[in-house]
Amino acid sequence: MTAHAHNAYRTVRTTTADPITLTSMLYDGALKALRRARIFAEQQEGQRFNDEVSRAHLIVGELLATLDMSQGELPKALAAIYVYCIRRIIESRMDDVSGLVEVENHIGRIGESWKVATAELRAAQAEAAEAVA
Repeated sequence: MTAHAHNAYRTVRTTTADPITLTSMLYDGALKALRRARIFAEQQEGQRFNDEVSRAHLIVGELLATLDMSQGELPKALAAIYVYCIRRIIESRMDDVSGLVEVENHIGRIGESWKVATAELRAAQAEAAEAVA
C-alpha cells in the first residue's frame, strides 16, 4: 500500500469512526508515540524524539479535553491522571525519559480498561438488539 493510500484510509477511518472507536484510537496513538519517543531517545535522534513527545502530549491533551466532567467521579479521576501524564511528558523533554515509561504504563492500563468496558457494552447492546428482534 502506498503512503498516499494509507493516509487516505487512515483519514476515512478517523472521520467515520464512532466516539468509542476514536477514543480507542487515541489510546493506541498515544502508546505508539510514547514507545517511538523512547526509541528515538535511545538512538539520540533529538528531532524525532521531540516530534513523538509532542504527538503524545497532544493526544493525552485530547483525551483530557474530551472528558465529560458531568459524569461523576471517574472523569475527574481520569483528568487528574491525564494532567499528571502531561506533566511527565513535558519533563521527559528535560532529559528524564523515565517519565515516558510511567506515562506509557498509565495510558496502557486506562486504554486496556476502556477497551474491555466498551467490548462489554457493545456485547450487551447486541444481546438487547437480538432480544428485541
